[in-house]
Formats: sequence, C-alpha cells, structure tokens
Amino acid sequence: MSETVKPGPLYGKKLCISCQMDVEGRKAFPIQEDRIIRGIRAVKKALGVAQMNKLYVCEACMPKHMERRRSFEKTMLFASVLAGIMLLIMIIAPIWNGRFEAWGFLSGFIVAGFIVLLPVMFKYVPAVEGVSASAKAPPGNPAPPVPPVPYYPVAPVQKAQAEPQKQKGPAEPGQKAGAQGAKEKNQAKKKTKKK
Repeated sequence: MSETVKPGPLYGKKLCISCQMDVEGRKAFPIQEDRIIRGIRAVKKALGVAQMNKLYVCEACMPKHMERRRSFEKTMLFASVLAGIMLLIMIIAPIWNGRFEAWGFLSGFIVAGFIVLLPVMFKYVPAVEGVSASAKAPPGNPAPPVPPVPYYPVAPVQKAQAEPQKQKGPAEPGQKAGAQGAKEKNQAKKKTKKK
C-alpha cells in the first residue's frame, strides 16, 4: 500500500523512519501505529518533546527495512521461547525441591518479561501497513507469474495388458468351464443365430 505523500498541515513532518529524510512528494509506505509506537509517543508527550511526525518508509529504503523487520521478528521469536523456558525452570525448580515460594513465581515472571523486553528496546523495527515481513519482494514489485503446468493425458491401459489370460476351458477333466468360457460360448451362439 504505497502512496505518494502530499504536503499536509503543520502538525508534524512526514519522515522516512530508515533514512530520516522528508518523504513529501515521494512514493512511501506508511508505518503501522502499534502499541510500541503509541507508547513512545505517550512518553514523549508526557515529557513535552513529542514532534508528532508521521512515519513512513520511502521506496528506496524498503528492502533494507524489510530485512531489518524480519531480523527483529526472528529475535522476538527466540526471546519468547527463551523467556518461556526460563519461566518454566524458575517455577518448577522450587516445586521439585518440595517448597512453594511466591517470590520464585514472581521472579520467574520478572525475568521472562525482561528477556522479552530487551529485543524490543534495542532492536525494534515497526511494521509497514499492509505488508508482511516474510514477503521476499518489496510491495509494488509483484513476483513473476508462475508458468502453467502442461497437462499430458495418460493413455488408458488396455485390458489385455492389465489382466492375465484367464483359462477358457476346464482345467482338469471333470471340472466345469469357468464363467468366462461360458460367456464367450453364449456370445458365439448369438452371432450364429443372427446370421
């Protein structure tokens, strides 16, 4: 969802989050306003230093931004798994030793929260609206179409090849002929009657 940024009111600049350049009049992709950006804006408003800039990623910075976003998501996944493991260890270890400690539970949640918070503080890269970070190509450059797979019909297998020859007459003296032999005799009789 790229858009050409038009000059707006004086409440803030429209900046590229990667190169810190003004994007007015250039093609740019808007940044998704998530909890982290809203939290940063709230803290800056409380301190009186908020500039209220509108955040974008310019077309030139998009591939680099998407790579950084993918790296951030991988780091968050690793941190979440590590935090879960640490939490389980810190909760199960005291119970395994036969003690119940409320501070053990509390410290487990504090350590897990700290582990998850570290990548957010040092490696956060906001998402672009309407674009998945797992996308390989930047938006606006669609992937080449997949060529159609040709259809080659398979010739049906003939019955003579598929089925082994069945015995037409009696196998041993005293046995009756099989059903196949009887059908053929009936068909032969019908043909002779028609003539």
